[in-house]
Amino acid sequence: MGNETILIVDDEEKNIKLLKAMLISENYQVFGALSGVEALKMVEDISPDLILLDVLMPKMDGLEVCMKLKQDEKTRMIPVVIITALMENEHRIRAMEAGADDFLSKPVDRIELLVRIKSLLRLKSYHDDLLDSYKEIAEKNEKLQELERIKEGLTHMIVHDLNSPLMVISMVLEKLLLDMENFSESQFQKIKKCLDYTLELGQFIQSLLDIHKMEEGNLELDKEVTDPVEVVNEVLDQFTYIAEVKQISLSFPRTADVPSVRIDQKLIKRVLANLLDNAITNSPDGGTIEITIDDLREKEVIWFRVRDNGTGLAPEYHQEIFEKFKQVELKEAGVKTGSSGLGLAFCKMAVEAHKGDIWVESEGEGKGCVFTFAIPV
Repeated sequence: MGNETILIVDDEEKNIKLLKAMLISENYQVFGALSGVEALKMVEDISPDLILLDVLMPKMDGLEVCMKLKQDEKTRMIPVVIITALMENEHRIRAMEAGADDFLSKPVDRIELLVRIKSLLRLKSYHDDLLDSYKEIAEKNEKLQELERIKEGLTHMIVHDLNSPLMVISMVLEKLLLDMENFSESQFQKIKKCLDYTLELGQFIQSLLDIHKMEEGNLELDKEVTDPVEVVNEVLDQFTYIAEVKQISLSFPRTADVPSVRIDQKLIKRVLANLLDNAITNSPDGGTIEITIDDLREKEVIWFRVRDNGTGLAPEYHQEIFEKFKQVELKEAGVKTGSSGLGLAFCKMAVEAHKGDIWVESEGEGKGCVFTFAIPV
């Protein structure tokens, strides 16, 4: 503190000079105004840190000046000290209603004046610091929002620009696969692998779009009554070939009398496909993966579970792995996740869009994982 600006408002110049004399040794910049109208104009010009305001003045008294200052957003935080010989309760109440921050009775005691001024200036300094911090945070938040808008715009542009060529590539590869007799087995497998990668990239792009829609609350679920066993079987069919290549055993023990559920089939199939793909990626050749459906009708949910005996995951990463792009950081830290960076984030959002929940259990690295998601019945 130091070099703060103080405005003294009094219709008698001798009173202004007296107060200036009391403040001269404290390094304050002191100004005087002889009327309420002059005071309001000076406030605009000098932006004082504190105002000493006499009550009894002609035309516009101190209480009216105080009220105008406190009603103005630009000046309402300037501390106002009412100085008056009228110290009855009625006058104090009127001053408080006008917004006064403190009172001093005439004749003014210098020590009391300085103590009250320092106290109010200290409070104003704290407020100014908080206001500066708030403005800084608001500016940073605005920049972050602008960056987010730019990022989303780029995402849409990239997705749009990638989708069309991917569709063309997929169609060409599928056409080539129809002419098996013109290719050797090795060539056929290479073309099929290219198609698989193209389809995988297409799923990644679709996940990117759907995550954005879910974040914005714009994804409409196409729910219908569905047999969960059929959903699992259809997804398993997609992974039979790749599981055979890695000699991985896929099992789905039948559960009797599993209740139907109202779900968006496409979304839930993609959730299961992501979890199965993750399990296969993390499983060793010759490993085992088990899919189960647990009927928990007493809790009004069913559980879909995908269990593998792969690389496993340390407990401290069980929550982080579902965060968007968090897998990139984890992989850089040497943590094996087996996820693209969006797959598990998509799973979490899709399940939560169904009012469900998803989690992973693992005793640690090398001990496999169990991914479970619950869907209301």
